[in-house]
Amino acid sequence: MKKLISVVIPCRNEVGNIKPLAAELLKHLKQFTQYDFEIIFIDNFSDDGTQDALRFVCSKDKRIKAILNANNYPNSSDWHAMIQAKGDCIITIPADFQVPPGLVVKMIYEWEKGATAVVLLKKPGKHDKLRLFRNIYYKISGFFLKKKNLPGYTGSGLYDKSFINMCKGLNDPLFNWRHMVLNYTAKLAKISFIDQPRRSGKSKSSFSWLIHESITRFLDSHDKAPRYAIVSGLLMGVMSFLISMYYLIRKLFNWYDFPLGMAPLIIGMFFLGALQLIFIGIIGEYVIKINERQKNRHKPLVIEKERINF
Repeated sequence: MKKLISVVIPCRNEVGNIKPLAAELLKHLKQFTQYDFEIIFIDNFSDDGTQDALRFVCSKDKRIKAILNANNYPNSSDWHAMIQAKGDCIITIPADFQVPPGLVVKMIYEWEKGATAVVLLKKPGKHDKLRLFRNIYYKISGFFLKKKNLPGYTGSGLYDKSFINMCKGLNDPLFNWRHMVLNYTAKLAKISFIDQPRRSGKSKSSFSWLIHESITRFLDSHDKAPRYAIVSGLLMGVMSFLISMYYLIRKLFNWYDFPLGMAPLIIGMFFLGALQLIFIGIIGEYVIKINERQKNRHKPLVIEKERINF
């Protein structure tokens, strides 16, 4: 019996990309005659004709399947589709062509060599206006990590069935792909690529969403932040004490000639206040995550409207 390769493609408002993407994936997958394959699109409540395009490509080839969500589930839709896949390995890429579909071939070759997971690491292209901020983020993130970071990893890649089954068994509503890949893959392969311009449509990733995602990923992958908060607090306390003693001694020896001034007090107050707000925010994010886990709303919490070719 042939092994099955599943390709999972999350999409939302990608009407111009569905047909060409399906055609390219079929072209690449058909060269692997030793495997069966399925392509699963999961549509996250599109309103631009994407669902009609999915119905069309599914009618042309029964190996193309689709799940149409009854609402927009940005945090659980992708994982829900991966759970429905039955493949011996599961590949996931976005529908916007920013990840070249041809990388599917390279990922399968790495899987055949024994890789449990093959991750795609994107390097920002010239069209990426935020590439400087991304590089700074990965540098800071790597400083806090115990193990080597995966700069440019957004979740796209190939995952062996054994790894997916282990992730299913966690039963954690907030489990983190990056953490799982770094710590629990028997053999990890990496493929770097240049991020391509979107072929059609507009990006759904607003600047505020990117900030939210960066904070979420940082907290999911790091456990050192509270410790740095303690160390920073101690250092600031020592520095404040030394500065205050310096001013006190200078004032005592030159009571009339040494002006104390308000500038050092104002600067110190705002600096310490900003530092406190940062770490209060970090603690608040951890509390939110504890609350989410206590609710026991295990992902993927998705309501489907329609299934095609299942």
